[in-house]
Amino acid sequence: MNKLISKKTEFDGRRFKVIQKQYKRDDGVDIIRDCVEPGNAVIILAINENDEIVFIDQYRETIEEIALELPAGMIEENEDPKEAARRELEEETGIKAKNIEYLTSCYPSAGYTNEKIYIYVAKDFEYGEQHLDETEEILSIRKIHIEECMKMILEDKMEHASVYIAIQTYYYKYYNGGKNG
Repeated sequence: MNKLISKKTEFDGRRFKVIQKQYKRDDGVDIIRDCVEPGNAVIILAINENDEIVFIDQYRETIEEIALELPAGMIEENEDPKEAARRELEEETGIKAKNIEYLTSCYPSAGYTNEKIYIYVAKDFEYGEQHLDETEEILSIRKIHIEECMKMILEDKMEHASVYIAIQTYYYKYYNGGKNG
């Protein structure tokens, strides 16, 4: 296992830090890694009684495209991930979930970041008003049936890794009374 020798903050921005870490491998070789530390996030798969999943269309400057996403956001310092999921779902879609359950978690890109995404499912909910923060620009909210979502994944029409994980995990664990998993 690599031994941490030193670490230095190279960048400390509003959204993330970049930490340069120096390690010594067991074979004596020194390696340097630039690690992005954004904090952790939540993503919420809200699915209604008609098996339709709630999506948002949001312009993402990093890819210069409108992305089809599930509601998601950062976990604030000392915030419980489940409460962050409830908060983000209401902020971005206006949905007030009566019940949110943990589905799974993942490290979306462990090669350069320590970000962990906690994925939750909301099934019992009511629609209300969005409460977007000043940095968010949700262009639309739409519903897509879970079977159509699986088809879109197979046809490479969804490009967001955590959306894949959320939909496929839910589909194989719970969809159709668990018969698929």
